[in-house]
Amino acid sequence: MFLSKEVFSGIVEHTPLVSIELMVRNAEGQVLLGKRVNEPACGFWFVPGGRIFKDESLDVAFARTVKEELNIVSHRKDSRFHGLFEHFYEN
Repeated sequence: MFLSKEVFSGIVEHTPLVSIELMVRNAEGQVLLGKRVNEPACGFWFVPGGRIFKDESLDVAFARTVKEELNIVSHRKDSRFHGLFEHFYEN
């Protein structure tokens, strides 16, 4: 179940959002990027990813995000952690 746009906007205005971003490389070392179609950063190139839901473990969030964004099955234990990053947007 998703929150209404109004409720979600209020939450975003007052709380941090935590997400998983996926750095996917091919055999040549190229990184998969997609052009964002929604705010924030609409029109900018970005790696695939998504928000972590309340009460969702990192393992579950990783598997869900990979499935939703790339339509493949993958597990966090089979990936490498590259660090924490901060993004701040005016909108």
